[in-house]
Amino acid sequence: CDPQLSNDAGEQMPDACGDSITVTWTITDTCIEPITASATFTIVPDLEKPVITCPEPMTICMEEFPTEWAGGSWSDNCDGTGPLSGVKDGEMRYSEDGCAQLQDYKFMYTDSCGNSAMKICTITREIDKYDNCETAFAMDMETASCFIPSFKRWGWTNHYDEGDISELPLYAGAAQCDVSKGALVGSVTVDYSQEGEITVTYAIDNDGIGMDYAMSEAHVYVGCDMYPEKNGTPTVAPGQYTFNAGSLDHSTGISVTFTNVSGPVYVIAHAVTCEELCRCSDRPGVDDGNTYTVDLGIDCGEGAKEAITKAVDFLAYPVPFDQEVNIKYSFDYDTDVNIEVFDIKGALIRSSENTQYIKGTVDSSKIDLSGTDNQMFFVRLTTKEGTMIKKIVSSSPQ
Repeated sequence: CDPQLSNDAGEQMPDACGDSITVTWTITDTCIEPITASATFTIVPDLEKPVITCPEPMTICMEEFPTEWAGGSWSDNCDGTGPLSGVKDGEMRYSEDGCAQLQDYKFMYTDSCGNSAMKICTITREIDKYDNCETAFAMDMETASCFIPSFKRWGWTNHYDEGDISELPLYAGAAQCDVSKGALVGSVTVDYSQEGEITVTYAIDNDGIGMDYAMSEAHVYVGCDMYPEKNGTPTVAPGQYTFNAGSLDHSTGISVTFTNVSGPVYVIAHAVTCEELCRCSDRPGVDDGNTYTVDLGIDCGEGAKEAITKAVDFLAYPVPFDQEVNIKYSFDYDTDVNIEVFDIKGALIRSSENTQYIKGTVDSSKIDLSGTDNQMFFVRLTTKEGTMIKKIVSSSPQ
């Protein structure tokens, strides 16, 4: 009977992300009435979000954060997989220890069914961080003279003859020239062994043991007088020294050679040192190991030290002493006399002042050193004409 089958589906297609359609089939032939049948086709909606995977963890050191971060990916139950990049999201923030900066990046993908997913991934930027910066000065225990009382500022000027070599401890924050109040942050070597030149070398403590430091400024004075001058007036302001490096990039050491120098000289070695709280970069820094040369052109004369010694000499007795030591002195000028006793670590342990000394008289001061822990001390006597330092030794066991 020539049966024929037809339907009304036409171009109808259910939405792949969730839909349903009903299709009716009709059978006709020449023998019977048309027969119809229908069926409904339903596709369950896709509600599953894509899955986003962050890039491999990234840690950078002292670099700029990238504008975009590639290397992420997405995967979806319908769409498959693909690469993905993230963009900066929000402001940079610091880690709890303050040694790193954290920047979030937002990764997003929307599948063909409109399902969206977002994930935050973070880049860590480690930093070099310095803080607790302090003024530092080098002190030669045998020749140092404190700026105080001539100046309100603490620090030391040190005396050297041709041929001398000395390694000086560098103290930061040693208020009133009391090294027990400060921190030992490195050393300064003064080398006057080469004829006509004197080299001052800084070595900052940065060996990874204990607290490490770095130097942001260095100033060196080399001259015939104890202090430099500004407009004819003595000063200890570092800006008036014969060498100035005021913007070092947290250096761990530089060296300065002063040429065309002769005779006994004074040296002041100043620095600004900071505690190294955290560091990711490898040393050396951009300023580490830098060398500088200054043509000084000074002749301090052979008689300078002898004149100072004659003007400020004193006698310490008995030698060795037991419990007490006497400091005897006589000067051909009126002056205040300041006597200080330091232990071998440079800490001030006793002091005495005579503000009524009269020119030409013989005077003395008795210093009680009983109960102290050392058997060797340094006595520094200061007058308006200069300073003299001598060693004294105790005979009694401490």
